[in-house]
Amino acid sequence: MKALLLFPFFYVFEIALGALRIARDVLAPRPRLQPVLLRVPVDLPSNVHRLALAALVSMTPGTLSVDEADEGRTLLVHSLYGGADPEAEIRHIQEKYAALVGSIRLPFSRHA
Repeated sequence: MKALLLFPFFYVFEIALGALRIARDVLAPRPRLQPVLLRVPVDLPSNVHRLALAALVSMTPGTLSVDEADEGRTLLVHSLYGGADPEAEIRHIQEKYAALVGSIRLPFSRHA
């Protein structure tokens, strides 16, 4: 329940950071883009959780969920800024997004 209450604040903050980063690059004479395709291992309890994670990543400015692989155990994410430190970007998605999504009881999902 705590995660459900904290999640909106976390996500609004993430959207604001992403939007500011992109706005800075749009206005800068030399953008700091370092695009990369990331393979993010995920361990979520249901298909609904994986869909929610992919949607949240896609709605965050600067990232886009491209596909899933390994029967849903890997999320492919295009990141405009992950090229500098791909492992840090993967950890951020796993520890922040996936961990929060996994802890929330979603409708139409079965927890194992």
